[in-house]
Amino acid sequence: MTKIYFGTNRNLLNEENGDFGSNFSDDGLANLRFGQAEVTGEDFSQYQIQLAPENLFADPPVLGSQTILQQVSQEMREKGEDTLIFIHGYNTSFRESLTAAAKLHQVLTSNDPRNPQPSLKLNICLFSWPSDGSLLLGDRNAANKIAYRNDRLDAAASGPAFARSFLKVADFINGLDTRCQQKLHLLAHSMGNYVLRFAVQELKNQVGDQLPRLFDQILMMAADEDDDAFDRQDKLFDLPRITRRTSVYFNREDLALWASDRFKGNPPRLGTDGPIQPRQLPRNVYPIDCTKVISRFTDPSEHGYYISVPRVVTDMRFVLQDEIPDEILGRKYISETNRYRLLENLT
Repeated sequence: MTKIYFGTNRNLLNEENGDFGSNFSDDGLANLRFGQAEVTGEDFSQYQIQLAPENLFADPPVLGSQTILQQVSQEMREKGEDTLIFIHGYNTSFRESLTAAAKLHQVLTSNDPRNPQPSLKLNICLFSWPSDGSLLLGDRNAANKIAYRNDRLDAAASGPAFARSFLKVADFINGLDTRCQQKLHLLAHSMGNYVLRFAVQELKNQVGDQLPRLFDQILMMAADEDDDAFDRQDKLFDLPRITRRTSVYFNREDLALWASDRFKGNPPRLGTDGPIQPRQLPRNVYPIDCTKVISRFTDPSEHGYYISVPRVVTDMRFVLQDEIPDEILGRKYISETNRYRLLENLT
C-alpha cells in the first residue's frame, strides 16, 4: 500500500468515493480540494480515496488544505521523510495520476544496489490538473491535435491553482513555531512543466519580487516546454529563485516530444535538447542528457523514463539525496554545452 496525498482543481464527481473528472472544479479554475489515497495492487490500480473535510462557512472554517498539510508535516517530523510534490503530464485521468504517483514513490524509495546512500524516505504529494488530451506518435488526426491543444490550455489555466497551493504551503511553513530538518522537493513531468510555467507567472503577479525559496530540488523530467523557457521573463526565467537547485532531464530521442514539436506546432522542446542557451543558465540550473541510457525496450516512447528507466531513477535519487552535481557518479560533464551526460555505468 502506498499513501498519496493530493490536491486537485478537477471537478468532483462523487463525494463518497472521492473521484474526480477531466474538467475544472465547478467552483472555479483555481478551486482546490485536498485528500489522501491508499493505492494498492500489483499495478497500483486499486484506490481508497478520502477527501479532507471542507466547510468554509463553519466558525472557524474547516480547510482541507490545513488538514493535509498538518498530516504531511507530522509524518516528516516523526519519520524523517522529505516530501516530493509531483505534477503529472498530459492524457492522465485523476486515478491514473494516483497510479503514476505511487509508481514514482516505489522506484524512488526502493533499494538501489548502485547507490551507496541509504534508501530514500519520501512522502508524495500529487497535484492533479484536468488533463484529458492525447499525443499519439506521428498522429496528424485533427481530433487528437485539438485534444492536445486543449490540454495545453488546461495546463496553462491550472497554473494559478498550483500557485495557490504553493502559497498555502509557504504560509503554513511560515506559521510553524519550529521547523523540521526535512526538505521539500518538486518533480514535474512532461506538460506538468507547462503548469509550472504559469504557476511561476501567477506567483509573480501575487507577490512580485518576493518569491519564497520553497523547494530544495526541482526535477524537470521530459519537459513539454519551450527550449527558451529559462531566457524569458514570461516563461521560467524566475523558476531558479524558488529552489536551491533545478535539474533539467532531457532525451534527444523522446518520440512524444518530437511529435509535440513536429505535428502539434510547438517550438523545439526543452525535454529533447535541453535549454537553447546552456552557457547562459543561472548557476543553480543543471541540464542532464539521458539519451544514451534510455532504451525503447524499457520505454517505447522514450518519454516516461523518469519511472521506467532504472539508470535515470538512480541519478534522480542522487539529486534528491543532495549529492553535489559535479560529484554524482555516472555523469560526464560536457563543458562546451554546459550539460551533464548520463553514462551507462556509475564508474
